[in-house]
Amino acid sequence: MEIQILSPGKFKSSIPFKDIFNFYKNRISFDLNLVELKTFDTEKSRKLKLEKNEIIKHLKKEDCVVILDKAGKYISSKEFSEFFDLKMKNRIKRICFIIGSEIGIDDSLKKGENIFSFGRQTWPHLMVRIMLIEQIYRSLEILKGTSYHK
Repeated sequence: MEIQILSPGKFKSSIPFKDIFNFYKNRISFDLNLVELKTFDTEKSRKLKLEKNEIIKHLKKEDCVVILDKAGKYISSKEFSEFFDLKMKNRIKRICFIIGSEIGIDDSLKKGENIFSFGRQTWPHLMVRIMLIEQIYRSLEILKGTSYHK
């Protein structure tokens, strides 16, 4: 299985977020790709449309798309691992996680069933990347039955 994370902006080389992200990325045995999307500085509705077009460029028809949105479904780490387990059993080739910009994600992309939330707070997208990759790692460790998830 391949995992793709689409996220606005770029890691700056001097920020430790990138090191933390890569720490977890290197521990995951799946092919995991981070796509850093172009950001736009324009009025809100135009920005959402431009960002939507950037996201769509990287999606394939057969992708399992997961939107991270504060209005999404709250799931536990165990439920997240069950999500992965189901996708592996169904031989899904690629899961594509989409992280929105500071103003969110265009509503037309939020039509699927896989809309998850890391809480009601608004998080910087660079931190969401780290929270997401840690939860991916944790989920895989739960499935392996290791002691990482206590």
